[in-house]
Amino acid sequence: MGRPGARSDLGPGSKARHAARGLAAMLLFAMPAGLSAQESGAKVPALVLADGAPRCRGSAGYAADFEGRRTFLWRPQWLESIRQDPAAVKAVTDAGDKAIGGPLYSVTDKPQPVPGASPNEYASIGPYWWPDPKKADGTPYIRRDGEVNPQRNGPEFDKDRLRNLARDVRALSLAAYVSGDERYSSRAAELVRRWFLDPATRMSPNMNFAQGIPGRVDGRAEGIIEASDLATIAEAVGLIEPTGALSREELAGLRQWYADFAMWMATSENGEAEMLKTNNHGVFYDFYLAQFALFAGLEGTARSVVDSFLDFRLGAQMDRQGRFIEELKRTRSWHYSHFVVIGAAKLATIGECLDRDLWNSQLSDGRSLQTARSFLLRYAGNPESWPFSDIDLSGGKLGRMRLTAMQTEQLFERESLSGGADALP
Repeated sequence: MGRPGARSDLGPGSKARHAARGLAAMLLFAMPAGLSAQESGAKVPALVLADGAPRCRGSAGYAADFEGRRTFLWRPQWLESIRQDPAAVKAVTDAGDKAIGGPLYSVTDKPQPVPGASPNEYASIGPYWWPDPKKADGTPYIRRDGEVNPQRNGPEFDKDRLRNLARDVRALSLAAYVSGDERYSSRAAELVRRWFLDPATRMSPNMNFAQGIPGRVDGRAEGIIEASDLATIAEAVGLIEPTGALSREELAGLRQWYADFAMWMATSENGEAEMLKTNNHGVFYDFYLAQFALFAGLEGTARSVVDSFLDFRLGAQMDRQGRFIEELKRTRSWHYSHFVVIGAAKLATIGECLDRDLWNSQLSDGRSLQTARSFLLRYAGNPESWPFSDIDLSGGKLGRMRLTAMQTEQLFERESLSGGADALP
């Protein structure tokens, strides 16, 4: 991705150079007033690891220190702690057994494509959009923030299919890891082939029709947030890579799929719009693009994203108290205030693979990810004291709020994993 002052390697030839020039111009335009590439003083320092700690090495991930397992977000020490816990092993293998007996998935399983899309294109609707009861056909849909329309998870859309695919590939890869049983990795490979590789059933590498709004728009930039399941699948595939369940040619084909998806993110109208978001969507865009680029072998792209994060995201979105103001405006302000920090922490984890320390990097006024963490920790033990409007708080859903806080803190506690496989990001 052609961020200011960094190289792009999203693809060959003039197409990539043209995309890099266009993206660099947009990024300069989107920076906070008065800040240019030359004036942005925040530098990301090199990472310092404890002696003997596993190291993520660029697009090779942790493979050299993890017996060929090419993960980026899933730390070897986290996975080893699961394997050493008998209760966690049982939970993982039980989930793997369930996934072995589950279905295969494809975007072509929809009864019919959404209007304008091919059978191979992913399609979903926005979570908070509902039929208008005042209209005979319900369109155009109207927004009810924080209330998820269950139609979103119906068979006519792909959101539930992709979520189930990621759940099953994750479960199977973990079961293969803790047990060594090749049945699990073989089934995971079948799922991957059908969704990503088989020409008849593969998902086209775009989300042009994600989070559409009936009666308003076919697809939106916000739909890219649904790539979270693609992030999970990339880690799971890396975990089973040494088993040989996917051939070298198939792995190369999957890496190309992720490269194509990254190119779409960086050059499509929806991708460009999502890149310029000033809330959690922009932060997760950075995480996805960096992780997918590393998985595909595009280290320069990932490095560009990480190196511009402090100025382009943190400096523009977080105040001096560590608050992400756009998230505080939501009806679920607790969830979204943590969610955006989770996205930033995941990018910091990917940054380690590029020898970058986003955890402790500071802007000129001292703001950093630790500032955001400190703000959230004020309330972690007592969600009732959260001073902002929140429907979970008013609804007494304190357990859900505490779980969100625990999941956020887990990413900062990099050397430990509490909660077994369920705690893996």
